[in-house]
Parts: sequence; structure tokens; C-alpha cells
Amino acid sequence: MLEIVKSFLQPEETRQAGAQQGQYFERTGACNQCGKCCSNIYLVYGQQTINSLEMFEDVKTKNPEYEYFKPLPSQSDPDGLLFQCIHLQSNNTCGIYNKRPNFCRQYPSEHSILMGGKLAEGCGYQFRLLRTFQDVLKQVSSPENEPPQAERPVSS
Repeated sequence: MLEIVKSFLQPEETRQAGAQQGQYFERTGACNQCGKCCSNIYLVYGQQTINSLEMFEDVKTKNPEYEYFKPLPSQSDPDGLLFQCIHLQSNNTCGIYNKRPNFCRQYPSEHSILMGGKLAEGCGYQFRLLRTFQDVLKQVSSPENEPPQAERPVSS
């Protein structure tokens, strides 16, 4: 079993960026400055989507970078509140690009994809499927990867 776990930790040709439902992905592409990642977005704090104004106010006291977002309660849905960055310019660029928060620098984060997040339609980034967990199991359980059986003495 330890060998199966180790096989996930071994570097390959491409870096594995994350897993979702037993599938392993790599982030590719680049920002095309569409601005969609800065508007009509869900915000996550810890492992939870911010789903109320009360929760948002509480999160802002713990992490001032959330002050960069304004809630859009009239556009929100049961999945959570929708937000827009207050620094999104009319030309879809960031007004504080050199001072933007870490979660903006890391977009799209593997963490959000692992939590079931999706990229905006037309986003310049993509997540490429590297391999499934089943592929790894097949690889590590194939006969050529099994250790030789110890010989047993023949009893008479």
C-alpha cells in the first residue's frame, strides 16, 4: 500500500497540481484579462463558501484582504453569496495588480478546483487531466511491478 502512495509523490514529466474525485490535474494556460474571475464569484474561507453577509463580516475581521470584495446579495444563490472585486477596472484589469492579495496571485487555485469550483467560461486557464487514480492502481498492480515471491522450502 505504501508503494501506491509513494507513486503519487514521485515527480513525473509534468507536475501534478491537484486531485478531484480520484483524477489528477495540471493547470495550464494564462490570464486573458476577461475579468470574469473578479466579478460574480464565490469566495471561500477555509473549507467553506461564504454564504451570508454575517459570515462575510466575520471573515473580514480575521482576514482584511476580503475587504477587497463587495457582496452582490441580489445576484446570489443557494450555493453562496456572489462577490465582485472593488479593484476591477472597466477595462477588466486589476487596479492593484502589483499589490493584489495572494489568493488572486494564485488564481485559479487547485484548492478551489478540489472543492468543486469551476473556471469561468472563456477563462484562459485550463486544468488538464493527467491520470486517474484507477490508472495509477493499474500501473502499480501490474505483474512487472510486483516484488518477486519468496521461495518456500518444499516439505516432504
